[in-house]
Amino acid sequence: MPWTRALVGGAAGTAAALAGLMVRYAAGVARADRSWPVQVEPGLRDLGEVDEVSILPLVERLTVDGRGLVGEPGVSYLVRAGGTRLLFDSGLSGGRARSALAHNAGVLGVDLGDLDAVVISHLHLDHVGGWRALRQRTFAFSAEPLEPRGVPAHVPTPMQHLRAEVIPTTGPRVVAPGIAVLPPLPRMLFLGPIAEQALVVNVRGFGLVLITGCGHPQIERILGVTEQVLDVPIRAVVGGLHLPVHPAGTPLIPQAVLGNPHPPWQPIGERDAAHVLDEIDARGPRLVALSGHDSTPWTYDAFGRRFGDRYRTLRVGDELRVSAAVAAGPTAGSPALG
Repeated sequence: MPWTRALVGGAAGTAAALAGLMVRYAAGVARADRSWPVQVEPGLRDLGEVDEVSILPLVERLTVDGRGLVGEPGVSYLVRAGGTRLLFDSGLSGGRARSALAHNAGVLGVDLGDLDAVVISHLHLDHVGGWRALRQRTFAFSAEPLEPRGVPAHVPTPMQHLRAEVIPTTGPRVVAPGIAVLPPLPRMLFLGPIAEQALVVNVRGFGLVLITGCGHPQIERILGVTEQVLDVPIRAVVGGLHLPVHPAGTPLIPQAVLGNPHPPWQPIGERDAAHVLDEIDARGPRLVALSGHDSTPWTYDAFGRRFGDRYRTLRVGDELRVSAAVAAGPTAGSPALG
C-alpha cells in the first residue's frame, strides 16, 4: 500500500542518513588523530612569569547571588596577569542589545573597551557571542560594537572582525609576559569537527594555570601538549571540560547532545568523567575550578569529592586569584585564592 511504501522509504532514508553521519564521524576522528601532533612544537621559549593571575567570570551559567548579575550557558572570563587585561571568550548572547557579557561587566565595573587582548577558545556559539557571530565566523561582545579597535584577537581557526586585529593561532605563542596560547587541537564531535585552543599563565613559584573553554579535545591531549610545550608543572585547571553527566532534569540537554564526542546514543557518562578526573589528578593540581556552563550537579559533586578544598565551581562575579607561593621548598607553599 502507498502508506506502507512511504514508511519503508522513510525508514530507509533515515538509515542511509545515519550511516552517512557515522562514516563522516569515523573519518573525522581518524583525521583529528592524525593531524594534531604536527601542530605541536617541542618547546616555547621566553614565556616569562607573573606574580599573580586573576580570573573573573563575566559569563557563566551560575552567578553570585544578590548582585544583579545574570547567568547564561556560555563562557567569558576576564584574565588579569602582570598588567595584562585579557578577555577569554565572549559568551552566548553577543547579538543582543544588552548581552549578559555587557550587563555583567557593567555591574562588576569592568571596562570592555580597555583590553590588551582577546582569546577565543573555539568557534562555538556559546563562546563567540551567539548564532550570528558563529555564522559570520567572528565574535561579538554585544550588538553594539564594544570591542576595542585594533585589539589583538588570538583565534583557533580562520575568523574575521571589523574592529579587532585577528591573529590565527598556528602554534604555541606568547601573547603577553607570562601568558601563552597553546596550539589548537582538533576533535571530531558527532555533528562536526572543532579545533580548540587553551590559555596558560605561568605564576612565579606556583606553576601553570591552564584555562579551557570547553575542553573538547581529549584531556590527555590538552595536558600532554601543555607539558610538551612548556617545561613547567600544571598546578591549576580552570574552565569548561564538557562533562554534562546525567543531564536529565537540568537545562544541559543541548550540551549533552550537540557537544558529544560519541554517537548520540552513547551519552557522556560517569566513565568519561572518571577519565578526566584521573588525568587531572595525576598532575597533582593545587586548584581545579570547573565551569558550570556544561557541567551538571553530578559533575560538581564528583569533582568536589575528588579534589576537596582544592575545588571551586565557577560563578559570575566570583573572582579567582592565584599568587606566587610564599615558601621556596618544592612542596611547601600554597596559592592565595580569592
